[in-house]
Amino acid sequence: MTSVPLAAIGYLTAALAFLVLAVVTLVRWRNRPSGLWVVLAALLSVGWAGYLGFLAWQYGTSAAISGGVMEVARNAGWFALLLALLAGSGSRPGVDPRALRWWASGVAVFLLFILVPMLWPQLLGAIWPGLATLLMAIAGLVLVEQVYRNTPPQNRWEIKFLCLGLGGLFAFDLFLFADLVLFQTIDSPSWQARGFVNALVVPLLAISVSRRLPQREGPTVSRHLLFHTASLIGAGLYLLAVGGAGYYLRHHGGDLGALLQVTLLFGAVLLLAVVLFSGSVRAQLRVWLAKHFFNYRYDYRQEWLRFTGTLAQTDDETPFRQRAIQAIGELVESPGGLLWVHRDDGRFALDGVLNLGEPAYPALEPDDSLVVFLMRTGWVIDIDEFRRDPAFYHGLELPAWLVDNPRHWAVVPLLKSDGLEGFVVLAQPRARHRIDWEERDLLKTAGRQLAVYVALVQTDEALLEARQFETFHRLAAFLVHDLKNVSAQLSLISANAERHRDNPEFVADAFRTVGNARERLERTLAQLRKAQPGADSPRQAIEVDALLEEVAHDSREVRPVPRVTVEDSAGVLGNRDALRNVLLHLVRNAQEATPDNGDITMTLKTRDQWAIIEIEDNGAGMDEDFVRRRLFRPFQTTKGNAGMGIGLYEARDLVVRMGGRIDVSSHVGEGTAFTLRLPRYGT
Repeated sequence: MTSVPLAAIGYLTAALAFLVLAVVTLVRWRNRPSGLWVVLAALLSVGWAGYLGFLAWQYGTSAAISGGVMEVARNAGWFALLLALLAGSGSRPGVDPRALRWWASGVAVFLLFILVPMLWPQLLGAIWPGLATLLMAIAGLVLVEQVYRNTPPQNRWEIKFLCLGLGGLFAFDLFLFADLVLFQTIDSPSWQARGFVNALVVPLLAISVSRRLPQREGPTVSRHLLFHTASLIGAGLYLLAVGGAGYYLRHHGGDLGALLQVTLLFGAVLLLAVVLFSGSVRAQLRVWLAKHFFNYRYDYRQEWLRFTGTLAQTDDETPFRQRAIQAIGELVESPGGLLWVHRDDGRFALDGVLNLGEPAYPALEPDDSLVVFLMRTGWVIDIDEFRRDPAFYHGLELPAWLVDNPRHWAVVPLLKSDGLEGFVVLAQPRARHRIDWEERDLLKTAGRQLAVYVALVQTDEALLEARQFETFHRLAAFLVHDLKNVSAQLSLISANAERHRDNPEFVADAFRTVGNARERLERTLAQLRKAQPGADSPRQAIEVDALLEEVAHDSREVRPVPRVTVEDSAGVLGNRDALRNVLLHLVRNAQEATPDNGDITMTLKTRDQWAIIEIEDNGAGMDEDFVRRRLFRPFQTTKGNAGMGIGLYEARDLVVRMGGRIDVSSHVGEGTAFTLRLPRYGT
């Protein structure tokens, strides 16, 4: 009889597939969350499928309608896996652990209720195995729905294929055993296909196991209703086409037609579910619907609530810079981007990255073409459009790193009333398209709002630094008290010196007092020597070449002695004493980091309107992370307790006040080079 071997082959195929799943999970993925539960459920399914395959081979399809106790064991395995996933979600907000205990207890009682009549068939008769399997299919669908609904949206990609596979199995069993209980139909081709259907879902389960098994937005009725309606209509048309193909197979496929029809229908439904769960497909559908059915693409109330909600999150582990990019990217389905912000020295530097690797793009000067264009026009730049027609942007020249990377899609300016706070470079959206006028307006508005947030964050950081300085000043007050005591001791010696200078005891006591005062002064100087005065005194013309010679002369007592090279004489305008202290500080840092036989050079040259001072050594150097993140911040030092981390912060502040900037290049074991650029005076 042809149907007997086909049904048996289907069940044996399912047994082999589940066995492979169990082995692969045990060998490669046993440490994944819920991995051992998958192994248990797969092994129980192997026993179930092997048992039904044996019955079908020996006695025909009608003998393999239900596996009895094996049916309960197989479903119990998958129920246990689903309950384990629910328990894994129990630590997240919104899932009550007590409810999970009730679920587990309820499932255990339910399975016991199913199992007892199967052990004693005389209790409820022959109809009970089919009815029991029907009830277990319903329970399985409920558990699948609970797992999916209680998993956070950002984690659903991990379990969606598992839910699709198990949901498909339970739905297929629901159809089969409902037909059996209602109409006593046991000769349908669907019974022959049951084993093949089970084998088809194993790849979906394997995909989900290979991943980590583990708010819902308020819907806008019109847009969400249209989206889901369009999805259902599309799915309906697809299923009609598949049904037509199945009808053709049934009537023209020969002996295998019915079997091929059932298998095709189940596979087509699974494929439809996979497509509907695809993020890029959903994004493209939303774009298409907005383009053809609405005058405006966006529900601005919903978008603005989501935008401000993302920015305002305080308990999120994602830093503000990444949240800022995420907030503006979500408006246009962009998964990542770059955040550039305005620095104190006038340049625009990369300050945040989301899903675009770890680029090391250089800072942009305030007169860069991109910066000037954004400040003048406030336009949102479509980079794809720029690549096609650069002339549209009226002479704009974009940096090579921005144009050459195909993932870069748009530049959004962050404008405030007093200027440009920065800009965001967005990555290509999930559904690629040209930026239209509505999207430009939305991004410009969001950019202005984001500029305020960026400015507030920078202000908060400045206030934090101010609080640190307040602590430092409080420390200075105690040190001043020590200095006052030293001054009093020395004043007392000075006042009594004329009267007691011939007294040996006085002289000895005076030397002891002076020694004590020297020790206290050394301790005080060790703490304060890095703190330099500000640049608030009147500005004056400074001959830089003469100043460098003076600094080199004052630093000759410590080795290595710096050398001065003057390529071009230059003058600058500023506080001479403050600039001298900055140069002395940089030279002393270089001497401390360089061995006695090392080399330190101070070079003066000019370029355009700039006087350039380079202080270079071949000492210990600094690592890239320290230079990029900590070097010019207060109270950051590589010297441990030997330094307070104030000098370079004050040096940078002075240079910026004089209208210049200070750059550094350093490599561990190779040395450090500081470059001061100051506006030339008298040119």
